[in-house]
Amino acid sequence: MIIKYIAFTLLFFVFSCSNIEFVLKDSSLKNPLKNKTALLIDKSSEERFTRSLYSNFGNNEKYEYILKTTFLEKKENRIVKNNQVAEKIEYALEVNYDLFYKTSECRIYNKTIISKFSFTPKSAGYNFGSDRSFDKLYSSSVDQNINDFIDTLQINNSCLE
Repeated sequence: MIIKYIAFTLLFFVFSCSNIEFVLKDSSLKNPLKNKTALLIDKSSEERFTRSLYSNFGNNEKYEYILKTTFLEKKENRIVKNNQVAEKIEYALEVNYDLFYKTSECRIYNKTIISKFSFTPKSAGYNFGSDRSFDKLYSSSVDQNINDFIDTLQINNSCLE
């Protein structure tokens, strides 16, 4: 009798879970340069930017495209106290993307993308929470900049013919 109940319960769960749809799916927008691109990055580029580029594009010996990037960080104190301590700091991350085809010396795409974010330091000295918050803001701004480049990417094939 117990075996019948176990079998019935097992069949009930199998049939009731047969129409499950997964909510999280891969996005249909893929990166057309993923694992097809050689990266040329300035030595002065931020390490977080470099890591994010490698994670988004990869770096192969057999490549079709060359992506040259120029990274520039601008920092401006927006609100300053009487003792010259910054209350609010605005960052602007400016990246110039130049995409070249490997066999010809023509530029396929050129775009400068600027990402901005504001940061409010919580103390004048070292603060673990404030530093972690800044790292997260900075990394998300870098990722947003790269994703904006991928979203606006339009490859010009006129020089490939």
